[in-house]
Amino acid sequence: MKALIWLPAACLAGIVIGAWGPREELRTREEHAAAEKARPRNAAEGFKAFARLANIPDEARRPRRHRQPGKALFTTTNATPKKADAPKKDAPRVASAPATAPAPAPVATNAPPRRAERMSPEDLRARIEEAQDLWRTRVELARTQWKDKLGIASGSDAAGRFDAAIDSMNEQLHETMQTMATLLAQQERMTPELGLRMVGDATTIMTETYEQIRTCVPEEHRSEVADMQVVEFIDPGVAEPLIEVQDKLEQMPMPSSRRMNR
Repeated sequence: MKALIWLPAACLAGIVIGAWGPREELRTREEHAAAEKARPRNAAEGFKAFARLANIPDEARRPRRHRQPGKALFTTTNATPKKADAPKKDAPRVASAPATAPAPAPVATNAPPRRAERMSPEDLRARIEEAQDLWRTRVELARTQWKDKLGIASGSDAAGRFDAAIDSMNEQLHETMQTMATLLAQQERMTPELGLRMVGDATTIMTETYEQIRTCVPEEHRSEVADMQVVEFIDPGVAEPLIEVQDKLEQMPMPSSRRMNR
C-alpha cells in the first residue's frame, strides 16, 4: 500500500525529468537565436553571396601567383575601340622629346625561371586565379552547348550578339565591383547597405542579360532562355577591384570554422 501511495509522485517526477531535456535544448536554441539576432550582422555577407555566384572559393587550394604582378586578372572583351579624350584647350603643350637611341637588347642568361609567388590561401587574388582556371575550362563548352540548345547557328550574327551579351554582363559586373571598391576604400569597414547594393546591382545586371539573350534567340526557343544559368558565364576576375580592399571584407569565415559551428 505504501508503494501505491508514492506511485503518483514517482510518475510526476519522471514526467518532469523527461521533459527537462527537451526544454533545456529549446532554451539553448532560443538563447543562441537571440545572440545571433543581437550580434552585429557581418557586412561581408554581400561579397560572400557574390563570391558564391562567381564560384570564388573561400580558400585557394594552390595559392600561387600565376600571373605577373600588375597584370590584370580581368580584361574587357569589347572589340570596339574607345574614343580618345579630346585635349583641353587650356592644357599646355608639351614639347616632343628628342629622339634617343634604342635601348640595348637584354642579355640572355641561363638563370632558372622564376617560381610562382607563394600566396596566402585566403588571399582574394589567389582565390580569383584558382576560380578563373576552372572557369576557363568550362565556359567555352557552356557557350557552345547553349547556342546549340537555343537554335543559334555558329558564326551567325545571332551568335555574335549572344557572346556580346555575355561579355557585356562581365564588363558591367567588373564596373560594379570597381564602384564598390571605391566606396569601400572611403569607409572604415563594409556596411550592410554596401553589401546589399553589391548583390542588388549584380542581380539586376544578370537579369538584364537574360533579356539581351532573348533578342538573339529564335522565337520558338525564347522560353528556354529562362533555364539558363547565367552565373556559369561570370568571369571570377570581375571581382579583381576588391583585392585592394579585401582587408575590409571582414570576418570572412573559413570552411573549418563552419564545420566547427555545425
